[in-house]
Amino acid sequence: MRKSDLKVKKSVEKYRAQSIHYLENAFSSLEAGDPEKAGEFLWGSLSQALKAVAASKEIELKRHWDITDYAKGLTREQGDKSIYDVFGHASYLHSNFYEAGLRVEDVEIYAEEIKEMVGKLFGLIDETEPTS
Repeated sequence: MRKSDLKVKKSVEKYRAQSIHYLENAFSSLEAGDPEKAGEFLWGSLSQALKAVAASKEIELKRHWDITDYAKGLTREQGDKSIYDVFGHASYLHSNFYEAGLRVEDVEIYAEEIKEMVGKLFGLIDETEPTS
């Protein structure tokens, strides 16, 4: 394995692990009745999953708008509008962290679709990784 391949693999795994960690925290926060924290964790999980996909292609996303632009581009590349739709829902939850107003049941509406999208994004990584 080349040094650059190892670096890519480490970045992907770092973002994947962080995404899973945030997803677990989101559902714990929902159970605890904290919609603001749950929403922020859901946003974090999806953004880290997008960073993992980008890292698998040796693309680094550093700023918020980089993640937004990447979600748009990936939507076009995959021909899958649900990527950007779910990203929009996660962004809405992110803004709720600062402008609290959603209830637990409101956040729960988006939680499962974000969880499914995280899995779908991880599947894109698995498709690009060599099997050797």
